[in-house]
Amino acid sequence: MRTLSLLSALMLMQGAVLGQNANGGSGTRLTLEEAQALAAQRAYNVRYASFDTEEAASNTRELIASGFPQISGSVEYNRYIDIPTQVSSGDVFGFPDYLNTFLGDVAQSTGVALNAPPSDPNAIQEFQFGAEQTMTAGITATQLVFSPSYFVGIQAAKAYASAMEAAESKSVADARRAAGEAYAAALAAKENVAILSEAQALASSAFDQTRALVEEGLAESTDADQLELALSEISQQLTTAESMASVALDALKFTIGMPVETTVILADNFESLSTAFNGAAVLGTPFQAVLLPEIEAQSKNLELSELGIRNEKAAGLPSIGAFYTNQRNAQRDAFDFFGDGNWYPIQLVGVQMNIPIWSSFGGKEKVQQAQLTRDRAATALEQLTQAATLEYRAARSEYNSALEQRQQAERSLGLAERILERTRIRFQEGLASSFDMTQAQNQMVNAQANLTQATLRWLNAHLRLQRSLNA
Repeated sequence: MRTLSLLSALMLMQGAVLGQNANGGSGTRLTLEEAQALAAQRAYNVRYASFDTEEAASNTRELIASGFPQISGSVEYNRYIDIPTQVSSGDVFGFPDYLNTFLGDVAQSTGVALNAPPSDPNAIQEFQFGAEQTMTAGITATQLVFSPSYFVGIQAAKAYASAMEAAESKSVADARRAAGEAYAAALAAKENVAILSEAQALASSAFDQTRALVEEGLAESTDADQLELALSEISQQLTTAESMASVALDALKFTIGMPVETTVILADNFESLSTAFNGAAVLGTPFQAVLLPEIEAQSKNLELSELGIRNEKAAGLPSIGAFYTNQRNAQRDAFDFFGDGNWYPIQLVGVQMNIPIWSSFGGKEKVQQAQLTRDRAATALEQLTQAATLEYRAARSEYNSALEQRQQAERSLGLAERILERTRIRFQEGLASSFDMTQAQNQMVNAQANLTQATLRWLNAHLRLQRSLNA
């Protein structure tokens, strides 16, 4: 699955590069959907979540493998600097009582004394067993036969892997929303630059016309000064807007996991996104909390806590394991283990059963702690469900409010355009002052900026509503 995701990302990036070449190599053109697709593959949080998912899957396979036969080999070499000495009482190897009695009877009947030396009850005998150098080589095989904790552990590992997959899905959904918001912010910054560039052009044209009228004596120099001052202010705002647009574009590249050195061209605009975003379809989507990745992840956590209770209970049940050992042992007075000396076999097979008998109520407390963990997970699931419901309602309300605000901004822009056009005509006819012209231009710029901000808010509200529905 991860390999397919990487291939998809590579294909998407290849398509972006082809788009770059098709447009003269000036930069990588990205639509909003392409930016979101890249974020779903390359965003840093998504990559971290992918690592967690792969690690959980690997842990599951490792746990399953622990229930299959385990074989290990060993080689051990020992050289005794001092061979261990064993001690015993002096008569430990004496004749048994029945033999002593028999020999005493023979001595009596024959009249021949035994002449045995007197025994010393305090005498100590010293013995050294073994060779100076030993080597042991062998293999050992073990097999888990029965363990309730093992079977519960496999279920828990699989549930944990599923929880990590759900967490990765949440990271993908969050990355798509963050990429969408960053893309919209970059578009807004770009639109702001376009608005101020247009305003600068209008102010420059008005200033040139007024300066010509001043030179002909048809207008006062104050009018030209006022327009020049307005033009200077707009130029400063344009410089700031261009810098902010560059920062917003870098933020977008960082959000989608693209190197900030990459040249990116925004292929979409507010008009195309307004057409592509189907608000009616999103508003008509029913809210189902169980479809949200964060709810699914917490449901898996609840399942894990249930398995935790079962695991603690299973810890009180017996477990059975089988083993087999095959070894060869050699003992030498010198290091000559590869010659013709004997290697003595050792073989052992057995079954071991571990039976918990008494834990001084420790097992009972562990079960109770696991139950508290389960209750905490159930409470967290209820809290997340309620929070998701509130988030959906808030997102829906914000979307409706943003849509109404955007429609009002569009009407205000149309009104500002008509005012500016009438004021320009009156200014050319000498019926309006430069102050009126500057005021009309400022109203036009403000109306355009308000529409940009309203559109940005509407796009973000749309993305938020999509995220709350996992649409």
